[in-house]
Amino acid sequence: MNAVLHDKLFMRLHELPVLAHMTYDEEDPYAVRVAFTDGEYVYAEWRLDREMLREGMRHEVGDGDVRIWPGVHIELCGEADFTVGEESLARFLERTYEVVPEGEERLDVDALVDRLLATG
Repeated sequence: MNAVLHDKLFMRLHELPVLAHMTYDEEDPYAVRVAFTDGEYVYAEWRLDREMLREGMRHEVGDGDVRIWPGVHIELCGEADFTVGEESLARFLERTYEVVPEGEERLDVDALVDRLLATG
């Protein structure tokens, strides 16, 4: 059976609180999906690299649309600077590495292509 982890974290966009739904699916082992929502409506959803999130807690990583640095700041598209509690993010990431340890990630490319084509 496929393990899927979910957690809700509060982030701050500049000074505004934002509810973020974090999802990790072992079928997509390199990514963490983050849906920004007000509890009902999803305003945006991003797929972030799991390793990049972990490394960004230690030092600045990323280039282009996604940058992450200690404190934990997640900058999207050079505009939106989200901050999230380091302990909350660390606990969620730790759970993902319990499901799929580092170096044991496997990706079923055929299934991924089928899912991408089905969602358009």
